[in-house]
Amino acid sequence: MRVDVFKRTSDCWYPEYECDYVGGLVEVSFTKTGPVGCTEPHWRVCVWGADDIGMEKDFDYHHRETAWACFLEVVKLEDVTVKSLQKMGFISA
Repeated sequence: MRVDVFKRTSDCWYPEYECDYVGGLVEVSFTKTGPVGCTEPHWRVCVWGADDIGMEKDFDYHHRETAWACFLEVVKLEDVTVKSLQKMGFISA
C-alpha cells in the first residue's frame, strides 16, 4: 500500500516540485516498508522534494493507525516546512 499527495511548501527542498499555479510542492507519502522477507509490515510517512532532500518518520507494524493519522496531519498542513515536520518528530532522510 502506498498513498502519495503533493502539498505546498515555502521551504527550499533543493529543489521542490514546481507548479505554475501553486508554487513549490513536496511529495507526502504513506507507505509500507520493512526488511526483506519480513512478514509484518512497517509503516513510513515521508516528505520529499524533487531530488534528494527528504524527511521521514517510521512506525512499527502494530501502529498502522498512528502512522495513517500522522500522514493525515501532514496533509492537513497548509505549508509543509522542515520546522513543522521536526516538531512532529520527523528526521532527515
